[in-house]
Amino acid sequence: MDPLNWLISTLRTAKDLFPIEIALTLGVVFFALSWVVRRPLVTLPTGGGRASVLTWLGIFGALAILAVATLTNWLAYRFPFETTGFDGWLRRPAPLLAASLIIGIGASVLWREPLPAPGERALAPRRKWWAFTPPLPSWITAGAAAALVATTGWHTLIGVSAPADANRFGNVPEQTDLPVYFEMLGGSGYVAGAGWPNHLATLIAVALAAVVLVLALAQDSHRPVSARITAADTRSERTATARVMVFLILGALLLTLGAVWAYVGFAGDRSVGSDFLTDSQGIDSDSTAETPVYFLGSNYQAFAGLMHKSGFVLQGIGAAILLRLATDTVRAALARTRAAKGPGTSKPPSVAQRADATTELTR
Repeated sequence: MDPLNWLISTLRTAKDLFPIEIALTLGVVFFALSWVVRRPLVTLPTGGGRASVLTWLGIFGALAILAVATLTNWLAYRFPFETTGFDGWLRRPAPLLAASLIIGIGASVLWREPLPAPGERALAPRRKWWAFTPPLPSWITAGAAAALVATTGWHTLIGVSAPADANRFGNVPEQTDLPVYFEMLGGSGYVAGAGWPNHLATLIAVALAAVVLVLALAQDSHRPVSARITAADTRSERTATARVMVFLILGALLLTLGAVWAYVGFAGDRSVGSDFLTDSQGIDSDSTAETPVYFLGSNYQAFAGLMHKSGFVLQGIGAAILLRLATDTVRAALARTRAAKGPGTSKPPSVAQRADATTELTR
């Protein structure tokens, strides 16, 4: 086989097996690139049951969210033609709903941990719920949430019902009174894919994720502290908890935002060609002269294509964050295990070392 044909065939096979529409494809690429910075996203506290909870959250929670996103991406890729005008209403926010559930379960497990007796509690200031959150990831999370609300809110507001005799383009549903269409061709045509039936679940998912995250972090920041635990250990525990939860939400938010952008961009990135034959143009209807063709598109076609492709990139970044979170949690758990075994497996000091130590203490 010709090497060029072999390369083209291989690339086509790879595209069929790992389509860009599935977040995991670009996620693996971005995950590999992320190792330019080897600093881990999270660390684990040195002791207590909290480390085990965070290990489960960081590894299995991240992989579970990524599995949900991969499944929903695959369903959208395999069955792209909608029959109702709002078939993907639950697929797009599914990763964010899964993240809310996982964080809620993790917070409930932490809440059930035994509290120190009232006489053994240290006096601690009443902290804000964001006291232990990492600043930059938190701001990025807030920005992604704002972009998701703005996009779905705008695409909800442009949703209208199409008249029975209206021009409807693309794979359109049966006649319905639901506002699942948006206008194109200057109001002379309608395309399915907008309105609250498509985006209400996403808006609810954003609100639910915000409430769950704030309540989980507030519960942890207000939790009583034992007087036998140092302030540094307390901050380390709660910072680790906040980082794991914030990165779980951030990855899920980017997966959902990317899915919404890809969907909204795809819906608006289309055009309809029209042939205009008029007497003023001097073109006879029976003439064989070349007919001018005019392409008319949606009201946001100017940026729909960029939004469509950016959606795949955002999904890939979200998948990479979750892959990196799971990997770094494994690294942190192994480091914690080695540190715990270190003193027990170290060799006893020699006679000369003990004599040197005694001399140093008596000086």
